[in-house]
Amino acid sequence: MSNNIPSLKLNSGHEMPMIGYGTFGGHDVPEIVYNAVKVALRLGYKHIDTAYIYGTEDAVGKAIRESKSDRKDLFITTKLWQFFHEPQHVRPAFQKSLDNLKMDYVDLYLIHWPFSWKFKGYELSDCEDNNHMEVTNVPIIDTWREMEKIYKEGKAKSIGVSNFTIPMLEELLSQCEIPPAVNQVEIHPALPQDELLAYCKNKNIALTAYSPLANPGYRNNVGEILEKPIIMEIAKDHDRSPAQVILNWGINRGYAVIPKSVTPSRIEDNLTYFKLSQKELDAISAIGAENIVRTCKPEASWGPQTKIWA
Repeated sequence: MSNNIPSLKLNSGHEMPMIGYGTFGGHDVPEIVYNAVKVALRLGYKHIDTAYIYGTEDAVGKAIRESKSDRKDLFITTKLWQFFHEPQHVRPAFQKSLDNLKMDYVDLYLIHWPFSWKFKGYELSDCEDNNHMEVTNVPIIDTWREMEKIYKEGKAKSIGVSNFTIPMLEELLSQCEIPPAVNQVEIHPALPQDELLAYCKNKNIALTAYSPLANPGYRNNVGEILEKPIIMEIAKDHDRSPAQVILNWGINRGYAVIPKSVTPSRIEDNLTYFKLSQKELDAISAIGAENIVRTCKPEASWGPQTKIWA
């Protein structure tokens, strides 16, 4: 089923499938993710996205081992959490992720957020108390230098960032030896990110869209993107679902998408690629011109000191 899913050629030389399976969740998520990843792999997904803070690395690794999937055919992403930005903490935190996954390497390692907190410990339980964070302002380049070492050793085939703005990317590119291969950010029709997309294309940095469906149902999000008349009209024209249209709007614009679902039928439906016309792409992008909606706001969870976007 997944044979026609395109890939992005990263600046590291590796290829990243443009449809992945996201594993962010909530309470009791590891068992749910374990079962869902097994479904995703059986259906043909090759790109699995996790993060240390999700608490799903163990579940992802277990599902992959039990699926008998050939590791070299998969693209596995995980991420460095804010408590681990000080240079001396990057490698132990990365090793913790490898140990959880029971893997010798990951395909992509990302800096999860562009701010840092005071170190509390390497255990997941140490990271779950988000009520008493002390922002430490570790320079991103200091963290990145350690990421570059991990890359040079082949433990991470590509390295990148997440939630970075254009000025943040500019600063990093002006100082780094190895440019980020990927910037993972929120993108969907109500947040089309046209300027960031153009910038990253120009700099040969691939984008991955999290919350590509605008996170319906999470934290009372009510963007209703799936019910927009233009989405429903295009879906009808292509005999596809609204979700499939939105995901392929992203792929046709040139970036990867990592939708999350635990429903087998939706996991299957999401692994679908088809072409949209430029007229259709423009019509969907116009949704964001009417009313920008950002569903992931760090300041809402962690306070004003973590505000990134205006």
